[in-house]
Amino acid sequence: MLMRIRIGIAALLLSATLVTPFPALADWEVSRASRVSYVSIKNNAIAEHNTFSGVTGSVNKKGELRVSIDLSTVQTQVEIRNERMRDLFFEVAQYPTATVSTQLFAEELAQLDSGAPLQMVKPFKLTLHGVEAEVEAHIRVLAVGDRAWVTTLQPILISAADFGLGEGVNTLRKLAGLDAIASVIPVSVDLRFRKN
Repeated sequence: MLMRIRIGIAALLLSATLVTPFPALADWEVSRASRVSYVSIKNNAIAEHNTFSGVTGSVNKKGELRVSIDLSTVQTQVEIRNERMRDLFFEVAQYPTATVSTQLFAEELAQLDSGAPLQMVKPFKLTLHGVEAEVEAHIRVLAVGDRAWVTTLQPILISAADFGLGEGVNTLRKLAGLDAIASVIPVSVDLRFRKN
């Protein structure tokens, strides 16, 4: 039900494109203020906002970006639902994290030198529930001094079926006594980077 988190994670990777000179990439890390969120829809009528607070990551000297989302930090505002998401849907005991990775290029980063925001479509690899898929995200990147921000310009649509989570959606639906839970969800990303 949750995820082509095409990010949460998607935008996560893209976040890397927010830095200044290419060689400085290794000095940037995702800050604790970063969040990945998604909207779940039940019975085709009720939308609920959910978030992940455990977002970490960095960019190495080669411009390779890797972001991890701790799936156990899912927050649905209802504890029993948090437990079901962790244990029955994401199966965090076996698949504790979702990861996003991409390659950043010097020409992308050069545009940020002036301090002007950069809007782009960036492809990345998302690994979730033991499945890796290539997705893309529409993002906005802004770098000012030792801080940088990466946000999605439009939600990333993640399909549960693409990551072997279809059965998990069905399990949640039955436990909650619902007629339906959407299996494709919109994911938004708000990444904050800081220079070490």
